[in-house]
Amino acid sequence: MSKLDEETLLSVFEGVPQMQISRDELTSGISVIELLSDKTNVFPSRGEARKLIQGGGVSINKQKLTDANATQNTDGLLQNKYLLVQKGKKNYYLLIVN
Repeated sequence: MSKLDEETLLSVFEGVPQMQISRDELTSGISVIELLSDKTNVFPSRGEARKLIQGGGVSINKQKLTDANATQNTDGLLQNKYLLVQKGKKNYYLLIVN
């Protein structure tokens, strides 16, 4: 997926909910729970985010999250600008880092 150009990436995920996140918040590292609940509202609560991560139901850039205490930073951004979050089997969210 890291080989897609930005235009192709955006066209593939057209219609997917998109959310903004500050690059400054990611640069120093942010807990995935805080990122997915407080900062982007992918999950309505930290508890729900933690529960689904522990159950293996959350991926960032197609990498399954296994540790609810993990942190996310700017390493691994798609096109140095995007994070693709998958919640469950069919729910995708595109986080735009600016």
